Amino acid sequence: MAEKKQKVGDIRKREILDAAKKVFLKKGFADTVMEDIITETSLSRGGVYYHYKNKVEILHDLMREGMAYRVKKMNEFLENYGGEPDQAAMAQMMVDKVLDESELMSVYVIYLQAQKSNEELRDLFPVLVKESLKMMGEDVKGANGECCSHLSDDFLLFFMNTMMLGCEILDGARECFRSHREVLVEMIRLLLDHCEKGGSR
Repeated sequence: MAEKKQKVGDIRKREILDAAKKVFLKKGFADTVMEDIITETSLSRGGVYYHYKNKVEILHDLMREGMAYRVKKMNEFLENYGGEPDQAAMAQMMVDKVLDESELMSVYVIYLQAQKSNEELRDLFPVLVKESLKMMGEDVKGANGECCSHLSDDFLLFFMNTMMLGCEILDGARECFRSHREVLVEMIRLLLDHCEKGGSR
């Protein structure tokens, strides 16, 4: 009975997350209210609020979904790489992340933009960094603390987020970056090397 109830709860949360993603992509975060999300589901108002108290909680779960998606992509890359996630592999995977074109990436950029005027979202950022590193350390094949330890570096995070914002907002940026992929790889390898030497923060 408990297992069946859990499955039903997971299905309903999935419906809420899919509805929220659709609304966020259409209206952005700031202009979305809970009623917009509720309307996109088959659930009652109480049914939605049973699972999520507010849209920040929903966005947090969408960010976790994005982390799982990224871990999956990293493992796919490593299967073909034929080695452990060393600096060269990390640089390639980070460029893959920058150039990614998906709804989850678009939602992440919406989150980055909404941070500026929302303290709750700003407070969420270090939580997301910690959760992301934990998931990578546990679920990426061959990962260890050393290969992931510099991914929380402020310089690196600001650089990556700036590139992702550019890909989503600036017309033609993603295509331009794709055509200069190897330059991006070298730039990120330099950044990783800089962070490993303790040159940031």
